[in-house]
Amino acid sequence: MRLIIDTNLIISALIKRSYVLFKILDLHLKNIEILTPDYTLEEIKKHKDKILRASKLSEKDFDFLIDVLFKIIKVTERDTYRDVENLAKEIAKEFDIDDYPFIALALKLNIPIWTNDKKMIEYGLKTGKYLALDSESLEDLLKGASINDIKQKLSTKVKTD
Repeated sequence: MRLIIDTNLIISALIKRSYVLFKILDLHLKNIEILTPDYTLEEIKKHKDKILRASKLSEKDFDFLIDVLFKIIKVTERDTYRDVENLAKEIAKEFDIDDYPFIALALKLNIPIWTNDKKMIEYGLKTGKYLALDSESLEDLLKGASINDIKQKLSTKVKTD
C-alpha cells in the first residue's frame, strides 16, 4: 500500500510528537510507503521558526526528527506529477489552491491522501477525482474496511461536522 501525507500532519508530528508521529512509524513498520510532494519541504522550511517555538524542540532535535521522518517519508519531485498540475490546480482552487501538489500526486499515482483537511476530504468525496482520508478513515482502511464503506462513513462524518 502507498499513501500521500499532507504537510499539516507532518508539522503536527513535529510539534506534538504523538499520534501522527507514531502512526508514521507504524506505517513504515508495516511496509506502507508514505509519499509527499517536494512542496512539503518548502512549507516546513518556511514555518521552521514557528514549529520550533510550538514544539519546544532545539534546532538540533528538530533537524534530527526531520532527518528521521524524511528517511521514512519519500519526497516526490514535481516532475513526477507536472503533467497533471493544471488539473490539480483547477480542483484545488475549489477549496485551497496550495493543496494542488497533493492532489496532483494523488491523481498521478491513484493513491489516497492522508489529511485532516475537511474541505479536501469533502471535495474528493463529492467529485470522486481523488480520495482523501482522515486519520480515523486511515485506521479503518488498515483494519481491512472497504473503500466504499470508508467513503460512506466519511460522507456521513463530513455532513455532520
